[in-house]
Amino acid sequence: MNVSKRMMRNPVYVDENDSMKKAMDLLREHEIRHLPVLKDGEKLVGIVSERDIKQASPSPATALEIREIYYLLDKVKVKQIMARRPYTISSTAPIEEAALIMREKKIGCLPVIEEGRLVGILTETDILDAFIEAMGVSGPGYRVELALPNRPGMLYEVLKLLKDFDVNIVSVATAAHEDSGMKVLILRMETKNYKVLKSALRKAGYEMLSAD
Repeated sequence: MNVSKRMMRNPVYVDENDSMKKAMDLLREHEIRHLPVLKDGEKLVGIVSERDIKQASPSPATALEIREIYYLLDKVKVKQIMARRPYTISSTAPIEEAALIMREKKIGCLPVIEEGRLVGILTETDILDAFIEAMGVSGPGYRVELALPNRPGMLYEVLKLLKDFDVNIVSVATAAHEDSGMKVLILRMETKNYKVLKSALRKAGYEMLSAD
């Protein structure tokens, strides 16, 4: 799955010379938390977030009247509070590459750029949705975790056994095991023979870490 499958196309954005109040209004209107910032409607120059706006806004304890607050918000430009030189990603990049960048850089979104032009935005929610879809969590099926020796051919051996029980594989994933010589295989599957299948897996010598 690549970024283009999950990103929001034609994202809402602001110009660097727009007011902080306009950015705040757009975030509320569209119920989003990040806005790409463009220069002259073309070049990406920053990101402004809900958090940036809160930090730049007057304290709730201020003695200013509401009209004075709005006046100040209208005078502050987006370019004064935005995060400059944001990390970006291509629409053809794998979704896991985007997840890794967001995790390592501790950011909540990635503008998607093609040929220097903003074509979309990818958020933490989009990453979670992709994970849920890849794991088949929202659909029917049973989930099984097996501890397998970390060597070639083990996945094939398990799938060969499953074939005998008329199993439809919904998703396959792996995870690290505390023993470096082992690997955790996570399967979500559909079958009418689940109880019998679990028994067959145990009889075949597979360690079942969990099953539901």
